[in-house]
Amino acid sequence: MELDKIFILLLDTIDMWQAISVGLFLLILNSKKKNSLLLLGIFLVVSGLSALSEIFDFFNAYMKNPFLDILSFNFLWLLPTLLYLYVERVSIEETKKSSYYLLIPGGIDFILNIGKFLLPLQMKTAIEESLAYALFELIGVLFGLTLIVLIFRKIRKHSKLIKNQYSSIENRELKWLHTAILTIIISFLFAIVSEIVFSGFIADLFQSLLGLFITFWIAYNGLLQQTSINLVDIDSNLTSKPKDSAKGLLVDDKKEKQNQVVTKIKELLSEEKLFLNCDLTIVHIADKIGEHPRLVSGSINSICNVNFNRFINRYRVEEAKKLLQNKSSEHLNMEGVGFEAGFNSNSSFYSAFKNELNITPLQFLKNSNLGI
Repeated sequence: MELDKIFILLLDTIDMWQAISVGLFLLILNSKKKNSLLLLGIFLVVSGLSALSEIFDFFNAYMKNPFLDILSFNFLWLLPTLLYLYVERVSIEETKKSSYYLLIPGGIDFILNIGKFLLPLQMKTAIEESLAYALFELIGVLFGLTLIVLIFRKIRKHSKLIKNQYSSIENRELKWLHTAILTIIISFLFAIVSEIVFSGFIADLFQSLLGLFITFWIAYNGLLQQTSINLVDIDSNLTSKPKDSAKGLLVDDKKEKQNQVVTKIKELLSEEKLFLNCDLTIVHIADKIGEHPRLVSGSINSICNVNFNRFINRYRVEEAKKLLQNKSSEHLNMEGVGFEAGFNSNSSFYSAFKNELNITPLQFLKNSNLGI
């Protein structure tokens, strides 16, 4: 065997066992009945098993033991479905019933593959080379692409709802999954192009490293991902009846009501500094001022033209600026300043600070020391 092929095989094997082992670990963690981990665990195990065909091909295992052909599924119908169900489970967007019926095509595909395996080799080859089989594979690709589009839409809506209800959104958004899916698509397109235009060690190496990255990225972020609930649709003790909602009011009255709500919020934040609590949500604010969470969220959006997350982060950035300019806070490092200001991580602190002032906290501190 050539050394470059052995190296690629090693990477593919590591990727396969990484996916399967982490997937099984998530399934064990699911003993706490967190269904999102169950779906992500199954996805990783299935994606790991899908790599078996390439490994078996390398060793000509199918020629030595035709029975292994039963493990050569590409799971084209199943993998996108599992990701969609995972997003549906984690998303803040409420669904009346889960879309588990989407697993039916994957189940049919699995049964058909079992049936194909039991057929004589000549008949099986004829089926795989038939137009009907090619059409079935094409429909599978279109089915997967449709689900990917729906996943992107759900991620976008989830992100919007999260930012309007939570002041800290780290490990709540699903941007990491958006990145993972785009990387998978790039990997898939690269594989097609490399087959047509060029092939060789570099192309295979790129594919294998990309596979390792995708598996690690999904596993790592999936473990950190928090399941969020839609707070706006939850009635707190003080807001069980949204009688003060701006719904149904005339435009001018609605605007006036929203202005009053925002004024209350600003006074509350100035007096009690609730923004220092990194777990602050729209419900906390609503309970304090005696308004419904939906009215609070809508008022901030309409009057301040920002979502709840950015609205609160502006107060935190101002608090961070005071800390950075205060000599009594010199013992704090940048991460400490961020935590003192209400941010739950260094990355969220830097991101919010840069969004508001177009400079990093460190640059701001240097400018302050220079009197700029």
